[in-house]
Amino acid sequence: MAAPGPVELGRGVVVGSGQSVPEPWAAAAVVTLDEEALRDPQAVVAELRTAWAQRQPVVIELGVDPARFRAPPSLEVEPWTLDPGLRLWEEELQFLVWANTYDARDGGDPTWWWARKAQRVGARPLRATAAGDVEIPGVGPVWVDGGPREPFPHLLDGLAVVHRESIERGQLTVASAVRPPGAELAGDQLRAVGHARGPARIIAPAGSGKTRVLTERLRHLVVDRGWERDAILAVAYNKKAQEELDLRCRDFGPKTRTLNSLGLWVLGQARGRTPQVLVERDVRRLVDRLAPSRRHRANTDPVGPYLEALSRVRLALVDPEEVEAERDDVPGLGVVFTGLRAEMAATGTVDFDEQIYAAIEVLLADGGLRSRLQLTCRHLLVDEFQDLTPAHVLLLRLLAGPVGDVFGVGDDDQVIYGHAGADPAFLIDYAALFPGAGDHPLEVNYRCPPDVVGAAASLLSYNHRRVAKTIRAARQSPAEAPALQVRRHGGGQGAAQVATQVGEWLSDGASPDQVAVLARVHSALLAPAVALGAAGVPVASTVRVDILERTGLRAALAYLRIATAPDERIAASDLIEILRRPSRGLPPWFSDRVRRRSRWSLDNLAGVASSLPEKDAAKVGRLVDDLVVLRAEADRRGATAAALLGVVRDQIGLGGAMGLLDASRGGEGSSHLDDLDALAEVAALHPDPGTLEEWVRSELERPADPAGVTLSTVHRVKGMEWDRVVVYGVTAGLLPHRLAEDDEEERRILHVAVTRARHAAVVLADAERPSPFLAELDGSAPHRPARTGPATPARGAASAGPASGGRGSSARRPSAGGPKPLEARVGLALTVPGGFSGTIGSTDADGALVSLDTGSSLRVRWGDTVSVHGRDALLVAPADLAPEAAAAEAALRAWRTGRARADKVAPFIVCSDRTLRAIATARPDTLVALRRIDGIGPTKLDQYGEEILSVLAAAADPAPAG
Repeated sequence: MAAPGPVELGRGVVVGSGQSVPEPWAAAAVVTLDEEALRDPQAVVAELRTAWAQRQPVVIELGVDPARFRAPPSLEVEPWTLDPGLRLWEEELQFLVWANTYDARDGGDPTWWWARKAQRVGARPLRATAAGDVEIPGVGPVWVDGGPREPFPHLLDGLAVVHRESIERGQLTVASAVRPPGAELAGDQLRAVGHARGPARIIAPAGSGKTRVLTERLRHLVVDRGWERDAILAVAYNKKAQEELDLRCRDFGPKTRTLNSLGLWVLGQARGRTPQVLVERDVRRLVDRLAPSRRHRANTDPVGPYLEALSRVRLALVDPEEVEAERDDVPGLGVVFTGLRAEMAATGTVDFDEQIYAAIEVLLADGGLRSRLQLTCRHLLVDEFQDLTPAHVLLLRLLAGPVGDVFGVGDDDQVIYGHAGADPAFLIDYAALFPGAGDHPLEVNYRCPPDVVGAAASLLSYNHRRVAKTIRAARQSPAEAPALQVRRHGGGQGAAQVATQVGEWLSDGASPDQVAVLARVHSALLAPAVALGAAGVPVASTVRVDILERTGLRAALAYLRIATAPDERIAASDLIEILRRPSRGLPPWFSDRVRRRSRWSLDNLAGVASSLPEKDAAKVGRLVDDLVVLRAEADRRGATAAALLGVVRDQIGLGGAMGLLDASRGGEGSSHLDDLDALAEVAALHPDPGTLEEWVRSELERPADPAGVTLSTVHRVKGMEWDRVVVYGVTAGLLPHRLAEDDEEERRILHVAVTRARHAAVVLADAERPSPFLAELDGSAPHRPARTGPATPARGAASAGPASGGRGSSARRPSAGGPKPLEARVGLALTVPGGFSGTIGSTDADGALVSLDTGSSLRVRWGDTVSVHGRDALLVAPADLAPEAAAAEAALRAWRTGRARADKVAPFIVCSDRTLRAIATARPDTLVALRRIDGIGPTKLDQYGEEILSVLAAAADPAPAG
């Protein structure tokens, strides 16, 4: 048959610039690809992709040499400089120009290149009068389809179809007769499994059968449609999920991989052999050798912060400098990052994150390799899409490109790993990552009872950044008792409530391994673990005795030991533990003075104060006064551990000190204030302050029972379920967490927690500090409108840029670090605190005078946060510092040199030049003000805060000469 073939195939044609359009395409849209379009191909690519995906015939007027975009682009670039929405324009152009078009550039009969390529792999040319594209021995004439792969409901003009993908693989697979999915599925599941063509987003709420849908989609493509098995790949989030997938699909054996094994496979293909994967112990050894030596506090893990930071660089794709600025416990991170990668490359090894990061790197650097590997990833099915990090998304997009046929299954309402880079935008803006994607939401929760489903849906309705969805329970009849109960308890009674509720369930016949106690943070599980252990309930818990080594708990327990120790028997180690918690401004040498004797009394301590300079004596005197108050409370008849801890936290100020250290922390882990809350809960279970610590340690040293009641944070139980669940600590400050910046993610965490329950869920909250989410569970809280403000492009949507596809091809995400120092200069336009805009008119020793657009003026102090072009910055004095700031900087540099020498570390480990200058210009006079300086986080504040303030005070008020 003459061009253009059956209308169902939607074939287009390529002509040269100025050529006439062949008659079959006279009415088709014309897309011009000229120099201007090649410089900025975004619009042309969008138009061509729509035409190809929808099988709309199009005329491509080619005004440039196609050789300019024929070779797959290769980029030598650090992946962290890229956005997961990266677009490789030349790759997409090459595919879309030729995938489903005839070539009519020579002015003769249009050439269908796929017919020529089919002949190279065994097809025969057609007889002159026959219909079709080629003839396959034993089959007869067939069409060769270059459009999106899909099943056709009937033969086209009586002929079968062979798809372009088969020919790419050197095969002539004839599309089998269309068969619908064979499994018994609900309507929403069936629509997802039977998705006809191209990428698809499957929004799969909790309990909606997402694994069943993924499994049956695999079966449908491999068995029902008969597509090449080695062009289809299912990607599971982890090994356990992959093993479950393989088990369900064992009768037809599709290809499956985990995300990390996918990266490892890419590296094996690139290097000719599969790299050895280092275990964590070996990675720690490498990092420890590469990290600059520095002073470490006892009972701390100096390598752990580097491992976390390296993950953030490689999986969240964040600049190492930004990561180092976010936290203050990874000095020299960029050097460690570069050194670790070089070491692994030299030895042919990788660690867990490098499997992903290095795979991205080689796919970018070798366009030919990328094209070859894409042949085996023509149809990707990806589970748990909501948990993907930016690096995971970029890896999948590189392998799926340029076709982009990704069947992504996930739930934006279960994105709870924001600290690792997971973002609901990847599902919300799925079509920006995979253009033309279909949408098949699942709507039925088969796991949870109606009460739980309704409460979870109500809670999620208060979020604005989500995919609108319908969620209903499969079970319509309510249980005899409410399946979701919200209970408010008195202060300190939560753990006892957990033990009572779990005990009732077990007495009613529940199996311990079908009961779970879930909390927002790990330390919140301390009291339930102790309470259940003391009640004789078998527990499977990760709460071990080493939790008591956390900073706040060590200090609180030291105060208890001091409070209950006999006179003359206060341990020097306990005094040293509390000297800076809270801050007392004592000089560094005072700790050495305390160490000179192993045991102390308060009289001894007061005697030391009398021999000190007046300023230091007053500080020691205040310490003695605090301890007198504490011991007086301990001597009071009926004194309890809870009462003593209240004095330590609120009167002595340990709570304030821990709150200061908590600033800018968050993510999955506990805060110091969480630890103090947890210890208070434990103290309510055991009133005797003298034996509390011994009792807690003995309970935590009990061996865990794998068949016992599960105690876990919510972050660790994604994809798991139990018959009965207690959600513990749904209390203001814990859920939503006091350090969380995204209340919407906090709601998602609570939603994940309650939807782990198959039969019953109990939500426990402190009646004195109930979570605002409680009123959202029952819908009684008012709905607030979404916040308005400058539009921020979604990560996945960021794609505009030059055709080279390098760093400029994708907009960078906003910096995740704190405000960076910005040197003031006259004429600089900025927005000052309060939201007023203006320009700097002059500067002096204290700050800048800003002329506001309103006509008035405002003084901004050095160290204040301002905004320039929508980005926050820390305003600092110009390079030629004011005299006061210059004196402060000189004093700080001298201090840093001495401290570095004493600690036997490089000066930048103590404090970077940039941070030093920011301190000098802001000249903070309290720890709270110092904490606001970019580069001063909990670690440096705890180690050096008081020394820095002393140096600044001395520089501002130097001793008189002579």
